[in-house]
Amino acid sequence: MSPRTLPVVLLIVALVTSSCGKPASTAAGAEMTIRSGTLQIGSQQAYVPGEFRAEGSDELRGFGVEIAEEIAGRLGLTPEWVQSDYSALIAGLEAQRFDMGSGGMSYNPVRAEQVDMIGYFQSGATFLVRKTDEGRFGTGESMCGHRLGMIEGSTTLEKAVAGLNEKCGGKPIEIEYYTSTPLGLQGLLSERITAYAPDLAQARYIVEENPDQFATTGYHLVDYLINFTFRKGNAGNRTLRDAVYETLDGMIKDGTYGRILAAWDLESGALTRPAYNGDLSGRP
Repeated sequence: MSPRTLPVVLLIVALVTSSCGKPASTAAGAEMTIRSGTLQIGSQQAYVPGEFRAEGSDELRGFGVEIAEEIAGRLGLTPEWVQSDYSALIAGLEAQRFDMGSGGMSYNPVRAEQVDMIGYFQSGATFLVRKTDEGRFGTGESMCGHRLGMIEGSTTLEKAVAGLNEKCGGKPIEIEYYTSTPLGLQGLLSERITAYAPDLAQARYIVEENPDQFATTGYHLVDYLINFTFRKGNAGNRTLRDAVYETLDGMIKDGTYGRILAAWDLESGALTRPAYNGDLSGRP
């Protein structure tokens, strides 16, 4: 299949708020960001349906966009999205290219040594296959001897595949890396790979938009939290990390968070409070 015939989805690719929902002042938010009055957010911008652009549109949309921009507004900040490959999000954050990272980053202990994470959605990864292979790969071991695509920098998925390979004997799962999900889906349709391992929310959206081309297997490769990421070692008594945590907590309590997820039919991944560095009961 040529790229011209690919479906649309392949081309898209402080005072802080109290639980009462009162907005924070611009000055309070400005003290925590690189540029006064602006919250710069690093994102791959191809994480459907979290943060993506539809074909022919410059508008960034998705449930992650709506959550992040609501947080920015409550902090009195103007959101500004900075494009970054998924594999470069942590490096870009450490280099102060942006204030916080987004775009589908999952928690793992290695990343937690580099950045702090505020979890805002419960998700995971599955096998996405061509429609013609629907029903073939219902277990992890069924992928042994096949090639699996994943986004570059997916250390959580790599670890999960390594665990499966211990059961594969002499026919391990091979991994092929892509810089974005749209490119991974092209690799799947061109049969370079047998399956692709997207986020569960991604997989659901992709299949709903393209039911004649893709199918999920129902197998969960791994479960994880989706997070906003922050530089470690911020100076001052109050950090942007803390402000985002408290603001998101306020959004959960006042129902705004739930309404955003419901609009994207993603209530199943809702949290009852933000997570901190992978701990659903932790806080900064």
